[in-house]
Amino acid sequence: MASYSVELKLNTRKLSDRNYLDNYFVEVAKISNTVRRFTIRQLNLLRRNPEYKRLLSQYNGLKKGEDKSELSGKLYDIVSSYGLTKYGLQKCALGLRKKLKYVHSDVYQKICDFVWKGTEKVLYSGGKQIHYKKWDEFLSFENKKNSTGIIHENGKVYINCTPKRPGGGIVLDVMMPNNRKSSHFNYESQCLMDKTKYCRIVRKKFNTGWKYYVQLVQEGIPPQRHAVGTGRIGIDIGTSTIAAVSDTKCHLDTIGDTVRQQDKEISLLNRKLDRSRRKMNPDNYNSEGTIRKGKKHWVYSNRYKKLKNELQCMKRKRAATIKQWQSAYASRLLEEGNVVYVEKMNFSGLGKRSKNTERDKNGRYKSKKRFGKSISVRAPAQLLSIIKRKLKYVGGTYHEVNTRTFRASQYNHVTDTYIKKKLSKRYNEIDGEWVQRDLYSAFLLKNSDDTLNHTNRQLCILNYDNFKTNHDSCIKEILDSDKHIPKSFGISR
Repeated sequence: MASYSVELKLNTRKLSDRNYLDNYFVEVAKISNTVRRFTIRQLNLLRRNPEYKRLLSQYNGLKKGEDKSELSGKLYDIVSSYGLTKYGLQKCALGLRKKLKYVHSDVYQKICDFVWKGTEKVLYSGGKQIHYKKWDEFLSFENKKNSTGIIHENGKVYINCTPKRPGGGIVLDVMMPNNRKSSHFNYESQCLMDKTKYCRIVRKKFNTGWKYYVQLVQEGIPPQRHAVGTGRIGIDIGTSTIAAVSDTKCHLDTIGDTVRQQDKEISLLNRKLDRSRRKMNPDNYNSEGTIRKGKKHWVYSNRYKKLKNELQCMKRKRAATIKQWQSAYASRLLEEGNVVYVEKMNFSGLGKRSKNTERDKNGRYKSKKRFGKSISVRAPAQLLSIIKRKLKYVGGTYHEVNTRTFRASQYNHVTDTYIKKKLSKRYNEIDGEWVQRDLYSAFLLKNSDDTLNHTNRQLCILNYDNFKTNHDSCIKEILDSDKHIPKSFGISR
């Protein structure tokens, strides 16, 4: 059954309610890090097991098509003997959980399940290590069903109690918008008509402290506030820009272009924090300014703590506004079509530093930085996941083409040839006409064939004139606007 979530603010004006939730998050952090500690220790022991190393080497050496079931079974038995299973992790901190006061058994199991997802990545998907989390990095906890632990009913949330027996826990009121005629109130009211599967308690950092929300995971699909079009859409997405082409319009945008970027303020706060940290802990640094090795004790001033809260609040606001922009952009795209074609992208790989050490023509070392900062700020993968989720709700389809064989940036449908171009060349010459590179790639993606390996040349020839008209209108609109035009667009006023 499809599901979606709706987030509502909780009334936590009482100090006792806030203290209760703070204590709950403290216990969540204790349990999670205890399970992580067990997992890290067992993974280290497993990696030293000679039989496991031998079998794993044989398993990795098998060719495609060979039977792996026997080796896979033996490896699973060894892994299970170290307690590295979903239920093994649930058992490891059971003694600690019984000593704690707040965490419900369902919440405890969900915490262990979350750690297990990371453990699976380390064991089977190339993950490197499990990491601990700080107390203020735990931002949510959830249960499994809407009948125990955390219950939402009749506009109230019951934590560690029930509507029939409200004692022993806390009861929090859900806050709805004051304007009952607003679209926001109508949307949330429609969402509350659906059945609640389970609840998630979320906290967010503000300058005045933590504020608490409940996310209700509802059964069904969310109420649709936008019309949905029919037809194909091609999307060429980069680390900070997106080009989209449909039958009716072309889009060329910077992701989050209307969102006020706070990079300068965040950089200033980071420098203030670094100066404060160095001044309060001079013995933790070497003479050249690097952090010394070994065990260290850190002392933080009250000013440092205040600045850190301000920084966390600023980052939270930036992430929320980017996500809001992306959701609105996805809805606008789906008004033009319901079949989306994109290139399969590995954004995590693009965010990593380059492995090659290179020098420029003057002999100086080139920076190994790539696109980590822009990916972190613009979150292009999140935008694609939002589009994919919205398509699922409206019965649309989402296709990822084969990037290696498709080569959208190199193909010319008029000459039916592939010509490799430098990344700095931001345009194509199609039949003697100037065409923006990203928009043309999105056009080719829109006209993909059924195999998703190449573009359909006949569709390109059929639809090119319409695309060129929409392309010229899009470029004119950008030039006539007062928005900043990135160099990557390849156009200037």
